[in-house]
Amino acid sequence: MELSILLAIQSVANLFLDYLAIGITMLGEPVAAVLAITVVYWLLDKETGEYMTFSLLLSVNANGLVKNICNLPRPIGQEGVRSLRVETATGASFPSGHTQTAAALFGSIAIRARRAGIAFAAALVVVLVALSRLYLGVHWPKDVLVGAALGLLCAWLVYLLFSNLNESGRERACLVLAAAFLPLVLLWHDADFVKGYGLLVGYAVAVPLEHRFVRFPPAKRTLRARLRRELFGLLVVAAVKLGLGFLLPDLLPLKAVEYGAVAFAAFYLCPLLFVKLRW
Repeated sequence: MELSILLAIQSVANLFLDYLAIGITMLGEPVAAVLAITVVYWLLDKETGEYMTFSLLLSVNANGLVKNICNLPRPIGQEGVRSLRVETATGASFPSGHTQTAAALFGSIAIRARRAGIAFAAALVVVLVALSRLYLGVHWPKDVLVGAALGLLCAWLVYLLFSNLNESGRERACLVLAAAFLPLVLLWHDADFVKGYGLLVGYAVAVPLEHRFVRFPPAKRTLRARLRRELFGLLVVAAVKLGLGFLLPDLLPLKAVEYGAVAFAAFYLCPLLFVKLRW
């Protein structure tokens, strides 16, 4: 049945839909997540940015957990299935990481905003990302359905946590989560899982330090000031990512260090620089 659904979706394939699906699927990829989170965290509302990030990191690590437990194959190579952008199809098939990322990220925005229009737009993005993964032939229908459900569940659980715990309680919860995932990361040696775990640890360390020693203020309301802060911050994060990627040996444990440093730069180093530069 799942193969029939994939083939039915791909039966309408054409060049325009190919490019459209590729563009839509990027909404579930790291670049979109980084832009959404940094714009909110650095420019609009720090607490909302922390909530979005915690939701996403819980989702990313939960995705790695389920993928390694189930270890199900993708439809790539199945007779009649046409697979595009296969370089984004890393790891096992179930559940869909792109769909889960979109659900956690845009679902958290909708939950926090509590507006019908934003909720509709978020739901539409999640549905479109899920359909793009099927159209591109890199996931089965069950992958995207469960991915969407898990992403929304993570966003809702973190919303409850943020609603019922104070700042220090949230910090402790994040550290507990990082400690809980550590044995699993050591057990499976999965590259995507290691990277996601590194981001979680970097965030768990950076946020308490920012709360205690920085507490950067909201960006000034002028467009120029906001663009300056956003572009500068992205350059700093990119420099850390590229610099460590170049300097560190290509060893799996060091990927956790690299991605942890990226999260630390985004949530501590950049806010510190914003304060020092009075931006």
